[in-house]
Amino acid sequence: MWAVETRGLSKSYGRQHSLINCDLQIPTGCVFGLLGPNGAGKTTLLRTLLGFLRPTRGTASIAGFDIISHSLQARRQAAYLPGDARLIRSMRGNELLRLFSGLHPHGSWSASERVARELDLDLSRRVMFMSTGMRQKLALAIVLGCQAPLMVLDEPTANLDPNVRSTVVQLIQQARKQGQTVLLSSHIFSDIDETCDTVAILRQGCIVAQPNVGELQNSHRISGCPAVGDSYSVELWKARIDAQPLASLVRFEQTQVQSPRIAFQLSGPPQHWFQWLDELHLHDLRIERGGVRSVYELHHLGSHNS
Repeated sequence: MWAVETRGLSKSYGRQHSLINCDLQIPTGCVFGLLGPNGAGKTTLLRTLLGFLRPTRGTASIAGFDIISHSLQARRQAAYLPGDARLIRSMRGNELLRLFSGLHPHGSWSASERVARELDLDLSRRVMFMSTGMRQKLALAIVLGCQAPLMVLDEPTANLDPNVRSTVVQLIQQARKQGQTVLLSSHIFSDIDETCDTVAILRQGCIVAQPNVGELQNSHRISGCPAVGDSYSVELWKARIDAQPLASLVRFEQTQVQSPRIAFQLSGPPQHWFQWLDELHLHDLRIERGGVRSVYELHHLGSHNS
C-alpha cells in the first residue's frame, strides 16, 4: 500500500488546467518533494489530495483511503502546513498548540512543545505580537509535532533564517526515521537535496520528471564556454554531449550567440569522464556536485536559449 497514490488526477477551472493527469506512487516512510515555479500546480495537487479542492477527473488515495469516497479517513492520516498558514491572532502560542493537538486524532501536545523548543519559539506571546518568522515556527510546531502517518508541508522554510531552516530540515529527517511520510513542496533546491528521496518536477500542471535524489547527488554539474575559434553550433554541441553515455541535460545558458555557456550533467566517478571533458576544450570551466537543480533547469529553462 502506498502512502499516497494518484492516477490521472486532474483539476480544471473551465478551460484553465491547473493539474493534468498526475500519476504518483509515494512509498511509506520517505520524503517526497514537489518542485516547480509558481503556477506549476504544486499547491493545487496538495489541496486536491487533502479535500480542499475536488478533482475534475482521476483518483487519489492516502494510506489506501480514497480521497472522495473515504475523505474523512483520508484526511485523518495527514497533517497539513499550508503555504499561507493563518493563525488566531488573539491566542498565545501555547494555547494554539493545545488547541490543534487536541483537534487532530494524531495530535501530541508534548511533541509539539518539543518542536517549539527546538525552534527556540517563545510560546507565551500572542500571535498578533509575533514576527512573520515566529508565526511560521508556530505553524511548524503544530504540524511537525503531529504523529500523523503523512505530513504535507507547503514551503515549510519560508520566512526562516538559515539556522532555523537547518533545524527544520533535521526535524523532517527525524520524521522519516520515525516512519512518517513527508510530502514537501519547496522552491529551495537545498531543502529538496537535503531531505528528499524522490522528487516530482511540475510544469504547467504536468509532472515532467521524477528523479531519484540520491542518484543525482552522485553526479556532477559541468558548465563552461567553448574555446575561441571553436564551433558554437547548438546542434554540434548537443551531438558531442549525446555521444558521451555518461552525459545528459545539455543547456545553453547565455544569450550572446558568439559566446554561449554550455551546461550539462555527468554521472559516474570523475575518472571515467575527465579525459573526455578535457578534450572539449571548454574555458571558464565549473564543476559542481549534482542535484535536482540540473533536472529542474532542463524542464523550466529549456534545452537552449537563443
